[in-house]
Amino acid sequence: MAHRKLDIDGFDTEQQRMAEQMQYLSTKSDAEVASIVDQKAASVRAAITRGSSVEALEKALADPPYGHGLDAAQSANAQLVSEVLMATRAQDINGVVAGLAEDSRDVLLKYIYHGLARPAGFNCGVLLSWHERVVEAGGLGSIVRVMSDRKTI
Repeated sequence: MAHRKLDIDGFDTEQQRMAEQMQYLSTKSDAEVASIVDQKAASVRAAITRGSSVEALEKALADPPYGHGLDAAQSANAQLVSEVLMATRAQDINGVVAGLAEDSRDVLLKYIYHGLARPAGFNCGVLLSWHERVVEAGGLGSIVRVMSDRKTI
């Protein structure tokens, strides 16, 4: 039961301005971005099949779909990242995280938080073990960068 009868978040001009700015981050339509994610998914799954978790994760994290109105592409890419995380063996996580650049680790952390916010669709135990390793490698600064970044997934 909600304690508010009025949605005060709708009156937040900063949030409205942010939605308008996010709209212009992507110059491609939702269908174009979705086809790019589908093409990326094929190469990521091929890398998973070869057993190259680092390559698969780098491809999945490259060029994430940011922007307003790209919900289908964003959720498809989140599922793709989740597939890579679940396909990686627990003893290989440290090596995979160490092989990522700082920016890629931050994007990975965004996807981890995305998955933790939706526990019905993602394996939270796997996400928490990855979170531990990413924060161990990147420090608390990576959490601060992700939480303060306006580009959300």
